[in-house]
Amino acid sequence: MQKAVTPAQSHAYLTTGHDRAAGFIVRAEDVAWASTPADVFDAHDLGYPRSPFSPRAQWVDVLRLIAEPQLVFEDIYEIGDPRELPSGFSLDGTAPVWWLRHSRLTPGAELVRCFPDGSVTLLARYIDVGWGWQIFMPGVRRTGSTPLSRCVGPVARWHGGYVDADVIDDGQAVVLAIASPPLSEPGFEPTPAGRWRRVVPRHEVAELLELDLTAQWHGLAVRLVDQWTDAAGDVTFRVSSIAPDAALAESLNMRKIEASVYEATVPAAWMTSFHTGQIQTAEWLARTVHRV
Repeated sequence: MQKAVTPAQSHAYLTTGHDRAAGFIVRAEDVAWASTPADVFDAHDLGYPRSPFSPRAQWVDVLRLIAEPQLVFEDIYEIGDPRELPSGFSLDGTAPVWWLRHSRLTPGAELVRCFPDGSVTLLARYIDVGWGWQIFMPGVRRTGSTPLSRCVGPVARWHGGYVDADVIDDGQAVVLAIASPPLSEPGFEPTPAGRWRRVVPRHEVAELLELDLTAQWHGLAVRLVDQWTDAAGDVTFRVSSIAPDAALAESLNMRKIEASVYEATVPAAWMTSFHTGQIQTAEWLARTVHRV
């Protein structure tokens, strides 16, 4: 899959290790011809109101990622309401479009830069949740780090606890990631992402799942994507809209990340209708992988 990346999002990937994506996305094979900023602008239909994109830009960045089964894609052609696209996304692009719910990147995702002469440069490759981004762009300086979140992305039940994880090596192994040096478990190594990483065989992991935490905020359906507790002990969430209602999102002063992607920081006390779900793929449900 492929999606155009705003300059702000690209900067976050390269300098803070941001590892999430959301919004309109297409199949990479459907837009393989789009190798210039003007082509990408047309292929992804990027002329929405307040768009940071321009067909005359000196470059445009594109994210390419594997459509792993845990990613949730909505077919926007079946939504039916005018999304409904009050953000101005016209659906007049040259390729079928889906909407990706706020998700953690999958291992092997690539950030590339397209230039007016048709040349394409690989800026970075996302290795996994433990390692983060491998940067190829010269002169990039990391200015921060992105905290791990149990709210988004796979987690593994391992040795009696739950750990942020990614499945690699065709399902044969699992990457485990923790935020600080382990006190009792050996084998974890520090990474440039500021995390501690260990790879274990799939059979050592008792369970793989992704939490799907949703709620209502002033009538808007949201996914809870980060959680923390402040000094007073109050719980706060970072939320991402999952409802096709940009007008309501904007009335709540949510930050517009890009077309139809709105996020906000909200005290837990302001939200209602909490629901805890799980995403589990057929591969995750198999304790071991059997090759045919």
